[in-house]
Amino acid sequence: MTICAAVLSFGSVCAQNYEDYSEAEAGDWAIGAGLNLASGKSITNFGFQLPRLQYYFHSNIRVEASFNYFFKSKECIDWDIDLDVHPYIFPMKYGLHVYPVVGLAFWHRKQTEIEKNWGRVGVNIGAGFQYDITERLFCNLQYKYFITNDFSHSNFNVGIAYRL
Repeated sequence: MTICAAVLSFGSVCAQNYEDYSEAEAGDWAIGAGLNLASGKSITNFGFQLPRLQYYFHSNIRVEASFNYFFKSKECIDWDIDLDVHPYIFPMKYGLHVYPVVGLAFWHRKQTEIEKNWGRVGVNIGAGFQYDITERLFCNLQYKYFITNDFSHSNFNVGIAYRL
């Protein structure tokens, strides 16, 4: 929560000095992919995000749906489905944007050694940075913390997307 509050404060201060807001408009879609690193009490592994779909309700407000697959680690195969909201994308200088992340996720784990599967529904909170490479192409660096009552972990993501 402290990270989210810091990102919101930092973004609102920087937004006052930025003249050219995001090129996104209400109704725009973006599609992308990314690489993940998940780390927690019982997990540390790499994976990929494909696809990442984003829909803009406003030039600075969007929702994002994504599927993340994590490679086998410690006899476990993990994947998750996220539905996140970026409630406000704060424009900064030189095409850089900062945004908070809140959402829901379903995490699935298959333990191959003992043939056990389980899933958890939880909440995502975090923050991200976006850099506009061109008018339509952008990259991001994002951190999310997945929380349930008995299983939580951090997820770092670096990705690229194209606004349609």
